Amino acid sequence: MQLTTLVTTVDFFPEAFIADEGVKRFQKRVTWNANGLKSYSTVTMLTARNEWESRIANGAEVTDLNLDQMPRSEYAPMAVG
Repeated sequence: MQLTTLVTTVDFFPEAFIADEGVKRFQKRVTWNANGLKSYSTVTMLTARNEWESRIANGAEVTDLNLDQMPRSEYAPMAVG
């Protein structure tokens, strides 16, 4: 899911899909619209749902759905090599 305000664009990408369990974690990318700076983190499904609700309640708009994983070329936590 992608949520957009005047200040930030926040993307949530599914980390992995587990059969019979669904998505457990998301890669979160916050982009500051004024200068393009980005911040990355991994959040649980519960944290993501709470943040979606909070941001939408405070005026954020859903501007996209991220159904695929974040490209590893952009963010690869715990990458070796």
